[in-house]
Amino acid sequence: MHTHIALIHRALGIGLLTFGLSACLSQGDSAPAAASGPSNVTPSEIDLGEERIVLAGDGGKVVITRSPLRIQFLNADDTVVLEQVAADTTPLSPSFMLKEPLGSAHLPQQTVSTPFGYTVGVDVAPQFRATPWVGNTITQATLGLAYHGTRITQAKATGKGLELLIATNDPMGRVIQGTVRAAEQGSFEVSMNVTPALGVVTVSDNFVLKANESFHGFGGRHNAVNQRGNALTNFIQAQNVGAGPLAPAANVASGRGETYMFPSGPDAAYYISTAFASTGGYGFFLDSTKPSRYDLGSKNNNTWQVSVSGAEMTYLVIPGGVKNSVKGLSAIQGRHRVPHTDDLGPTLSRAVRVLSAQADDAQSYEAKIRDDLSRIDTLGLPVKGYVFEGWEILPRDTSKAIIKALHDRNIRAYLYIRNYVGIDPANTERTETFTEALQEGYVVRDAVGGPYLFGTPFGGLGAAIDFTNPAAVAWWEKRIREMIVDLGADGFMQDFGEHIALDMRFFDGSTGVTMHNHYPTVFHQTTRRIVDAIERSTGRRVFFWTRAGYSGRQGSSAFESSNFPGDETSDWSRASGLASLTTDMLSRASTGAYGFNTDIGGYFDYHVGAPDAELFTRWSFWAALSPVFRVHNSSSNGVRMPWSYDAATLENWRKAANLHLKAAPLIMKLWAEAQTTGIPPTRGLWLEFPDDPRARQEDQQWMLGPDVLVAPVVTQGATQRKVYLPKGCWTHADTGTQFNGPADVTVPAPIASLPYFFKCGTQPF
Repeated sequence: MHTHIALIHRALGIGLLTFGLSACLSQGDSAPAAASGPSNVTPSEIDLGEERIVLAGDGGKVVITRSPLRIQFLNADDTVVLEQVAADTTPLSPSFMLKEPLGSAHLPQQTVSTPFGYTVGVDVAPQFRATPWVGNTITQATLGLAYHGTRITQAKATGKGLELLIATNDPMGRVIQGTVRAAEQGSFEVSMNVTPALGVVTVSDNFVLKANESFHGFGGRHNAVNQRGNALTNFIQAQNVGAGPLAPAANVASGRGETYMFPSGPDAAYYISTAFASTGGYGFFLDSTKPSRYDLGSKNNNTWQVSVSGAEMTYLVIPGGVKNSVKGLSAIQGRHRVPHTDDLGPTLSRAVRVLSAQADDAQSYEAKIRDDLSRIDTLGLPVKGYVFEGWEILPRDTSKAIIKALHDRNIRAYLYIRNYVGIDPANTERTETFTEALQEGYVVRDAVGGPYLFGTPFGGLGAAIDFTNPAAVAWWEKRIREMIVDLGADGFMQDFGEHIALDMRFFDGSTGVTMHNHYPTVFHQTTRRIVDAIERSTGRRVFFWTRAGYSGRQGSSAFESSNFPGDETSDWSRASGLASLTTDMLSRASTGAYGFNTDIGGYFDYHVGAPDAELFTRWSFWAALSPVFRVHNSSSNGVRMPWSYDAATLENWRKAANLHLKAAPLIMKLWAEAQTTGIPPTRGLWLEFPDDPRARQEDQQWMLGPDVLVAPVVTQGATQRKVYLPKGCWTHADTGTQFNGPADVTVPAPIASLPYFFKCGTQPF
């Protein structure tokens, strides 16, 4: 039997070098170096017992059973909060995992739940190379034989913690080198490394899933606030959208329901976090930028699994309640910085009209900007910021004059920049910028050393800037300084960052395997260093918001001011329209990315049309009690401003904008507090009421601080709103009616209103 298994291993080992991810995963392409954590971590107390090993730290302890292998994490009260599944003695287990094309869910998966597992086999992950989905995987399939750790054969205490040698049930004699240590924020860090690594395509760890345990976080996911029962891919995916008018058929055909998005499925996201808080009493952070996956009980209601491409994995566990977990996880990943008050908005954006017979040129674009300024004046609108994305197509003197005109009105001016250079009809960049970047070698390379070119989302040709190249960084600094110092802008949208192919080659020697997910962090960190230097030398406050992002120690959220959820569709859909916003905002906020910055009206309108007055109004009220209030919509059908509809719609927008201004002092106070506590300004009901099963599931309501409950209308044609109120007394802000929770209540919701409640006896704004 073992001879046959060995032959299978050799065949798979030879074959894996020619397929997808496996072809890129060499020993020289490890994950980017992670911070090792602060030097003031308390040294661990270690007891090397004959049957069990105990490592104690600030936040609790780790208990390791030598044979059969099992790791348990305990909190400060010595309660087990997380434990590996028990090892079994199965000699041969097939493993098959498929991320189905087009994000559907029809085929069965075969995964194995074991401690410190790994698969020997093949891993295939072809990607799109053009269209709006550049860099997305078309599918990902892993096939092979699964093995796992069985017992500890050696254990050694070091100054940093434990070093372990773990035997496996692999007939080829592979072993696992492991480490366990106390780490930052009261966490415990666990690492595993399968050796020899040749042939190993994924590693995993599997844990007991508790009854009623819920999982919150994971970045900008649209599908759920509580991810229990779901499988999530941790691989940045571009421009996933609901099917629009085809949704009734597509939702059924995909097997995914109303959260289905094309082309990568309901879990796809621009902004991904590998961190989550569990109501089971711990926080968890996967420290890897390689493609990875969580299965949170989708196939087995008794276990959950984390897996990573390659032969090594590191994760952190923080014992403690949900607020302790959120505090620790957001500190590890990084927290959005406190902005200037006026950066909260209201902000208007003049996008460049593209892919249309009425596409903008410099003359038409400038005329629209001048008209916007005239209307702001004439209508007396409460505008604090204005974005003109097409500044690059205007003469520099014109852009400078527009910025001065905005400043004369006490309006902050924002511009636009993106991570790639391109020749395309987006009108956000000059042709000579593309030529210069390629000639000077500032872009990412292909395998033979030439510029790696891809088809841009706008139908042109693009190349990603290589931020690991010092010369490219110096060139990028000149571009940032031109916007902020030379022209006088107050900030900018920093767009894209997701179009990274697995076979790209970077200046520092890394490839797209680790850089696909890590690239946005390098991108944003590069910009942050430049912005920090400008702020120090000028005393000014610069605000920039981003699209793509990922985890790290520190991750993207450590460097951004804010982020927007990508190009939401201009519709009501639960998949990617208005009804997708709350889940996205609350999920990313819980691990540090709480500066949520929606596009009022939605941007991606190619297949659904421009927003009508009702959608524009409901979206405006949705944003009123969110962190940032910014109009940005309709790329191909023309921008819809508040005055683009009728007088009633304009006044409704004004009312929503004024509500946001009224709440701005509270938002700023909560944002400042979050710098220390990590508790986001907008938070899921689960974070304030973790013992309430209903609160854990609410995905269309949120808390603004501890005393304000917000329940926006996200259903077309609605005139009332059913709201879940947790335990306590609540006052409906519009009517003054008081309710006692927990209870479902129904309140009036006319078009000119936003349902929200104060805790009785409070007046937050």
